[in-house]
Amino acid sequence: MPWTLWVDMYVLVGSSSVAHGSAQVSYRGVAGRLGRVRMSGRVEGGRGVPTRGLRRFDGYAVMLVSGGAGRYRDQARDLPLEPGDVVQVLPGHPHWYGVTGSAAWNEAYLVFDGPAFDLCARTGLVDVRRPVRRLRPLEYWLDRVDMFRTRRPPTTAAGADAEVCDVLRLLLDMAARDAEGDRASETPRRGGGWLAESRALLARDLAEPMPLPDVAATVGMSYESWRKRFAAETGVAPARFRTLRRINAAGDLLQRTTLSNREIAASLGFSDEHHLAKQFRRTTGSTAGEFRHGTG
Repeated sequence: MPWTLWVDMYVLVGSSSVAHGSAQVSYRGVAGRLGRVRMSGRVEGGRGVPTRGLRRFDGYAVMLVSGGAGRYRDQARDLPLEPGDVVQVLPGHPHWYGVTGSAAWNEAYLVFDGPAFDLCARTGLVDVRRPVRRLRPLEYWLDRVDMFRTRRPPTTAAGADAEVCDVLRLLLDMAARDAEGDRASETPRRGGGWLAESRALLARDLAEPMPLPDVAATVGMSYESWRKRFAAETGVAPARFRTLRRINAAGDLLQRTTLSNREIAASLGFSDEHHLAKQFRRTTGSTAGEFRHGTG
């Protein structure tokens, strides 16, 4: 499992800093030919980058605001930030982001570098002219960013390159979703699109059965059409999306509570603790016990 550390103090971690909050940081593995993921983390009760002026970072980063609000500033922009907003940081670009006054926020972030990401900068996939992207729904993108923190770090160059490819897919999906904005080829439902409503439904009541055809019917589609479009938009099938939500919730319960594996399995809709253990290891590369105790 990744080396993970919670700190309740002032700490500087890659692209993010937190004062009087807590940060969970996963330091990643080796570099590959394409690059590497240097670290991934989550911050609760943070304040952003603690500097009076603009700062320059030596790598690439994405930072997703998951709670609270603040601002992003560089030499040309002063933009509000709210939950679901992603800041993209490029090496050497002067910038600042954080909260004002006595407020605090929560965030999840990735720090990475290498030739694959230099190509992204040259082609505009990550662009200093578009430093903030607005992505919804929050829960889906938080899972996408945070999954790097909970998986086992690569130990070989080939594994590092595979992880870089996962980050590239994340950046591509962020750019595609941001470009679509609120105009989608989907029918608006209840103030949002079919995809946002589908994700919200699939993330609801994790301990209860969720017949997928019922979700399709709720958003006004035939099951096969909905299943194919959902997979094309998100990169995962609907059933897998719901499983990932359960695994993410299980990881939080393993690290933050003393519930037994059996109790966690029951609370999240797994048939028993053996089913949870199998799915958890398949998804994260660690056993539930290793994840709970920070070993492996």
